[in-house]
Formats: sequence, C-alpha cells, structure tokens
Amino acid sequence: MEVKAPAAACNPFAPPAIHSPDLTAVGSRSLAWFSAAAVVTWIACGLWPVASMLTGRLSGVPAAVCAAGLLVYGGALIAILRLPRREASRSAAILLATVESLMAITVTVTTAWYLGGTGVGIGLLAVVAAQLPYFFKSPQIWTWVTVQTVAMMWLVDRADNATLVETFVFTLVAIGFQVFAAASSILTISEGRARSNLARANAELTATRELLAENSRSAERLRISRDLHDTLGHHLTALSLQLDVASRLSEGKPAEHVQQAHAITKLLLSDVREVVSSLRESGKLNLSEAIRALAIQPIDAQVHLDIPDMLIVEDAACAEALLRAVQEVLTNTSRHAHARNLWIRLAAARHAVVLESRDDGRGADVVTLGNGLTGMRERFESQGGRVDIRSSESSGFEVHAYLPLAASA
Repeated sequence: MEVKAPAAACNPFAPPAIHSPDLTAVGSRSLAWFSAAAVVTWIACGLWPVASMLTGRLSGVPAAVCAAGLLVYGGALIAILRLPRREASRSAAILLATVESLMAITVTVTTAWYLGGTGVGIGLLAVVAAQLPYFFKSPQIWTWVTVQTVAMMWLVDRADNATLVETFVFTLVAIGFQVFAAASSILTISEGRARSNLARANAELTATRELLAENSRSAERLRISRDLHDTLGHHLTALSLQLDVASRLSEGKPAEHVQQAHAITKLLLSDVREVVSSLRESGKLNLSEAIRALAIQPIDAQVHLDIPDMLIVEDAACAEALLRAVQEVLTNTSRHAHARNLWIRLAAARHAVVLESRDDGRGADVVTLGNGLTGMRERFESQGGRVDIRSSESSGFEVHAYLPLAASA
C-alpha cells in the first residue's frame, strides 16, 4: 500500500524555506497565487521602461542597463520560486534575493535619472519583501526592508534631485508596500503551520482512537469468550459427565435416549469451544488501520507504506510501541530529514513484528538520539525487542526494529 502526502506538497513553485509541516493544501494554493502575482508584478513594472525604450525615450547604455536589470531580476525571481524546498537551498535563496534587490535598485535609479522619476522600484522591492519571510526571521526581514529602501531612496534622491517632502512621502510609500507584502507572507506561513499542526494532531488522535477502539473490542471479545468457557462450558462438561454415567446405568429404550442426549451435549460443547476459540482469535489487536490513519498526515515527503491488511498484535503495550515508533519515524522525517520519499514497512515475522523505515534525505554521519528515538528504543527493549538506527551523510536515515509478540513469550 502506498500513502501519498497531500498533492499540495509537490508544488514546484513553493519558496525554499517552506517544508513540512508548513505546506498544506490551502498553503499551496496561496503560494501558487503568490508565484503568479510575483511574476505579473515583475512584468507590469517592466512595461513602462520597455515602452520608453521602444519609443526612443530611453536608449543607449541606460537602456541596456535597465533591460539587463529587468531580465536579471526576472531570472532571479523565477529561480527562487523554483528552488526545491530544502534547508540547503536557503543560501541560494538569500543570494537570489540579494540579486533581486540590487537589480530593482538599478532599474529604479536608471529610470529616475533618465526618465525623470518612476515608482518601478516599489513594486519590485515589494516582491522581494514578500519572499523574505520564507527564509528569514522577523528582525532580519525588517532590517533587509529598511536597508534596501534607504539604499534606493538615497540613490534616487541623488539622481532625481527631489525635494525633502517628495523623498519622505516616496519612502513612506515604499516601506508601506513592502511591510504589507512581508506581513501577508508571514500570515500565510503562520496559517500553514497552524493547519499542518492541526492535521498532524488529528492524524495522531485518529490513530490513537483506532487503537483504543480495537483494544476495547478485543477486550470485550475476550471477556465474552472467558464467560462462555467458565460458565456454559463448565456446565456442559458436567452435564456430559452425568449423561455418560446415566448411559452406563440405564438399559433398554431409556439408555438409547440418554446416549443421544450425551452425543448432543458433546456436540454442543464442541460448538462452544469453537466459538470461544474464534472469539479469542478475533480478540487480538489489528494494528493496520491505526497505522494507516497515522501515516496520512502532511509531511514534505511521499510516504510509501507497506503493511499487511491484518497485522495482529495481542498485547496492547506491544501495539502502542509499534504505533509510537511509526509516529516517531514520520515526525523525524518531517522535521529533520528533508527527504522526498519515506518508505515504511511492517511485517509479521515468526512470533514477532519487524519495522523497517528509510528515507532519501540528507542523513548524518553521527546519529544523535533525541527524546523521541530514545523513547522508541526504550519501549521496544522493555518488550524484549531492539531498535537499530543507521545513517550517513547524503544517504538518508534508516530504522530497523524487531519486536517479539507477547504470545511467543
């Protein structure tokens, strides 16, 4: 069975710092609109300078500089939107954002110097400001916005010789647009994180509910089977013994009826034993549904789940250990692996359950066990099992766990 992450997680235009659990279906749609709006803004800001070039108002070296600035800005914009959502892409994103800021200032100064002033730079810098929250924290965002605005206004003022009031108003407008754009992205990211955390919590609660419900049903079946065995079974056994004695003491026609009653009693006792055995077998925990419910949660990887339709576990502690192990694997992949794929396999071996997981993430040369992995290992060892963890740089993260079933003890 293969469990896929939400389709939104495959959006190739998501900014690079967006990784699970930040990206949800709603968040992906917002990012698609963000990408489209950014490209349209770049094109719109370039229309007036390009029109000036075509009409001859802007020509020669200034036209070449302006055109190059717009093209390089557009290239950096498209590149930053197409960066994979990986932590390693952060440096590239910062470099591309720097190029965008420099090109926006270059285009603004060129048009101000040779075309008598233009607000092209405000739109271009607003797009940069909208990208910053995806790879910067708040203090760095506002510092970046301030620096690029001051640099632009200082150069424009020297080129355009604007009055102090005009410069002040233009600066306020520039900062206002950028703050609005950055704040909108911050709200989008916060909303995505909230939805993703809620989806994860819901998946964990659903899995726990499935496990509790299955445990409750199993306990009830076991209680019924014990009651049948201890009451009806014992009484039928006593009746069978009495009828056996009666058949030996009676003769003639009554003996035949006693023997028939004895045979019926034996048949009924056999049926009761079959029902008791069936109830005991169905009273074992089927962990498959709980694990499937847990695996459907938003992580920035496609989950490949290989699990039998019936994964029978008799002991509730063993079942919980397996469920929490799968939960820890999903959480670690979401937070640390930066993987595209996660493979999880559970199989019933001889009197045991084997859990194997691996991802294609960045891995690590030195594996440091946090509280989650330590807790997983402790749970398995307390049940007589073991957990082996392997990883290396750029080769992903692997977990191999073995848990003997209580029935085999």
